Amino acid sequence: MKTLLTALFISFMLVPGIQAQDVDDQDIIDRASRAIENNVELTGSDISVFSVHGYVLLAGQVLSPQQRQAVSVTVAFAARDIRRLINELEVVDALDDSFNEDDQAILDQIIEVIPEMSPETLPVIHNGVVHLLGQVTREEGNEVANAISKMTGVRNIRLSYEFVQ
Repeated sequence: MKTLLTALFISFMLVPGIQAQDVDDQDIIDRASRAIENNVELTGSDISVFSVHGYVLLAGQVLSPQQRQAVSVTVAFAARDIRRLINELEVVDALDDSFNEDDQAILDQIIEVIPEMSPETLPVIHNGVVHLLGQVTREEGNEVANAISKMTGVRNIRLSYEFVQ
């Protein structure tokens, strides 16, 4: 799962204009990822960290509510310049990567549509749930969410946009 999410993140970060001007998103991701890897409480979890303009999304799976909370605390202390922390980690009994193929199919659909509609949108897909990050107008955000809601395999859409004028 981390490979798919990382590839998606890198591909969308290469789109012009998506990098934050005042926030070093890569530094946030690096610090948060290292802190998660070094925290023995988080062993056995599958966590990916994304940051767009300081809006940090945690996606993946953890094995307990305590791990879910520990990730938030770990990231908040490790990474500076976080404007908003969005913890979308799923608590599961056992890690499940069986959804990777379905998530890839959703990603393929999104890649065909979203870059033209909203190059500032970063979609993160986990188990059929599409998380949308970026700086967009409300109209643009609604248009993107509406288009994604009609795609095959999408279970839910979570908006974590920063709305601009």
